[in-house]
Amino acid sequence: MATAQVLLQRFFYVSSMLSFTVNEIAVAALYLSSKLCESPVRLRDLLNVYTLLVSRNQYLLNEDLSLDQELTRSGDEKPLQGFEFKPPSFHSTVFYDLKDALVVSEIQILKRLGFNMQVDLPYSHMVNYCKILDLVSRPHIVQRCWGILNDALQTPLYAQHTPCTLACFAILLATRLMRVPLPDRWWVLFDAEYEDMWSCCGTVMKLWDGWAMAEPWWSADGTGAVASRPVDISQQQRARWTRAWKLSISKKYVRRWVEKEKEEGG
Repeated sequence: MATAQVLLQRFFYVSSMLSFTVNEIAVAALYLSSKLCESPVRLRDLLNVYTLLVSRNQYLLNEDLSLDQELTRSGDEKPLQGFEFKPPSFHSTVFYDLKDALVVSEIQILKRLGFNMQVDLPYSHMVNYCKILDLVSRPHIVQRCWGILNDALQTPLYAQHTPCTLACFAILLATRLMRVPLPDRWWVLFDAEYEDMWSCCGTVMKLWDGWAMAEPWWSADGTGAVASRPVDISQQQRARWTRAWKLSISKKYVRRWVEKEKEEGG
């Protein structure tokens, strides 16, 4: 999964969403990464899951529902009530069209990245650095670093910085959040630059801020106690999810969105 996300980020650094949709390249990147990581996936199974997700998202979009709302319903009501999915037949035209599109997208990834498929993920580097800094014995430090690196996969950081810098930034952010002291200029030992690490921290913090989209679900009163305070952000979530979904499937919507951004920026 991480390898596929890195390939996806790299691809769109040399290509445009006006020429390729995110969905097409994403499924091809996942198929290609399964070969690189020696974890083979049947093409039929991958296309079945892909068509299922596309159909489900299209159903939610047509029903004007939020994905989070639909998946978190409580009581006896089942999630995605009314949604039905039938996988395409092995000999159907739909299956062969999807198969051809996946193969073409895979070729485009290889072509535009110059067959440079080497992906060095920072997870093993991070664990080794934590051992050197004697952070393994501290509870939850390594888990927090691992989670930060997972969140960073949703940003272009993996295509911008080396694995050593990414590992150090995760340690820096995790120790700052958990208030764990470290030696002065410890990052020099791992060939990382403080400015690059701090920039990565800002990118991930901005990502987290975007997830919040509104006030937090809790607040402290004057006594310091935490009080429950629900916040209605369903409209914001729906608008954001709808925009992301349209951008991932429609080149025309991407073109209109780019033109609109240029007009507002100008």
